[in-house]
Amino acid sequence: MSNPYQTPPSDPYGGYGGQQPQQPYGAPQYQQQPQPQPGYGYPQQPAPQPFAPVPTAPQPNSLATASIALGFIAVLLSCAYGGFLGLVGLGLGIAGLNRSNTTGVGKNAAIGGIVLNTLAVLISIALVVFYLVLAK
Repeated sequence: MSNPYQTPPSDPYGGYGGQQPQQPYGAPQYQQQPQPQPGYGYPQQPAPQPFAPVPTAPQPNSLATASIALGFIAVLLSCAYGGFLGLVGLGLGIAGLNRSNTTGVGKNAAIGGIVLNTLAVLISIALVVFYLVLAK
């Protein structure tokens, strides 16, 4: 008994009437599709996409915005709570700068917040030193 999945040997005499040998039972029968050729002198255009991706607006860097807002308030209130607000705003500014390095948004605002909050902390330290020297 012969193996039904084995391809039959090729006929040395060309077969009956030039027919091609048939595939064994269960084997897939594929036909090669002709490849389209581009026209003379014109490059082949890519297939159009059904929906083009819509670019999204970058997300705002809220840490940098909060840092700059706290910097302004800390400078204005430097005689009372400026040192504390300046330290909080300085931390937010550093976090906003780190976020801007990954997202690319809000770097200038983060640097501005760091500068304003550092200024507020320095003004508060100078006022405390001034009051301590004046009290002697």
